[in-house]
Amino acid sequence: MVVDFDQLAVEDLRPRFLTRSTMARKAADAAISAAKHELINMARKHGRTVHLVHPAHTTMDCGRCGARTKHALPLSERTYTCIACGAVCPRDKNSARVMLVRAGLDPAGADHGRPDRPTAGRAA
Repeated sequence: MVVDFDQLAVEDLRPRFLTRSTMARKAADAAISAAKHELINMARKHGRTVHLVHPAHTTMDCGRCGARTKHALPLSERTYTCIACGAVCPRDKNSARVMLVRAGLDPAGADHGRPDRPTAGRAA
């Protein structure tokens, strides 16, 4: 993933709410910390930039106009619909777009997934 893109935007997740016991919290914190550390190291190794984005309200804000919904979306609701501009898109794509905007990146070309690149080992 790191070598496919020049800049990455990821949530700066702190999973304290996911665990109830102190030992489980420490294990979750260590795992997330190790994953972020490795992502940053790989990005640095390949000359890429990683933007850590605060995760608050990424599923409630609109990726197009920035408006915030008045209610929290339940996890079962997989489609985000903006009440201000009427944009409709999958919840995860909207959240990713919000992270790109918060990181100061242009999300215009981000809707198409991975960039085209030659497959290793195949003749063109």
